[in-house]
Amino acid sequence: MQFFHFFERLKMTGYDLRLWRIGLGWSRDRAAEELGVCLRAYKDYENAPRVKRAVELATITLSVHDLLPVFLSRKTGKQQVVDMLQTMMADALPRKTPL
Repeated sequence: MQFFHFFERLKMTGYDLRLWRIGLGWSRDRAAEELGVCLRAYKDYENAPRVKRAVELATITLSVHDLLPVFLSRKTGKQQVVDMLQTMMADALPRKTPL
């Protein structure tokens, strides 16, 4: 999937959020509705240098939800599903800092 690349970054930018929305084929209205914010707030997120962590985590959740039919497909192997989930969740888990 093409819209996974931003999950590999440490911090999501507004531009990354825009790429995520476009990757899902969603309008700004739909993305705002799915995230539970007004359109104006969503537009502000897309123009921000850094997106709030809660929004970043919500995009991961919505991506997983959108991909459920792919995960349930008999054509998608178990290892493919595991790899996709690990890529998506890499940024969702807290990072351990060395002592």
